[in-house]
Amino acid sequence: MDYTQLSDDELLQLITRQDAEALAHFHDRFAQTTFNLIMHIVRERSLAEDLLQETFLQVWHKAQDFKGDGVVAAWLYRIARNKCLDALRREKARPQTEELSSLTVETGPSPAAFPVEQNVNRRLDQQKVRGALLHLPEEQRQCLELAFFGGLSQREIAAHTNTPLGTVKTRLSLGLAKLEHSLRTVGYREEDVR
Repeated sequence: MDYTQLSDDELLQLITRQDAEALAHFHDRFAQTTFNLIMHIVRERSLAEDLLQETFLQVWHKAQDFKGDGVVAAWLYRIARNKCLDALRREKARPQTEELSSLTVETGPSPAAFPVEQNVNRRLDQQKVRGALLHLPEEQRQCLELAFFGGLSQREIAAHTNTPLGTVKTRLSLGLAKLEHSLRTVGYREEDVR
């Protein structure tokens, strides 16, 4: 069987049947972006390596929990994110504050397509942004998380989510606009997010 030709969903189905080769290919496909996400949250390489291993171990044991009602990559990144948050809680630590402006979204030929992202003030605390993300519709939140925390370009997000590139761009734009609104409702002034 040529595992490289299988979709993410097909690999996950094989993993539910304890196919170790499928897990190896799944790991090869997602390890780097998952590690980037984890590093972005915990900021400690050895902890990130441990959490990456825990994430794929959970995939091995809990692949049957994926119900097929979303995208495999988003399900995996959610597992990784939850592992990070659990680890940070255990250590009674908080994620490092990060300037939102240092997080990039590939805007293609038209940088003006994301005026909110370009103008969000660097003083915004990353945790506040994450909290505000929870209030976004799932599709928009997923695209923003894949872009900001997963480090994926718009094209990569489109490929991972099996979504047309134009739809990804729209979701990012709408999500960023709603993110701005949400941050303003929790007390940030207009000049802080513009």
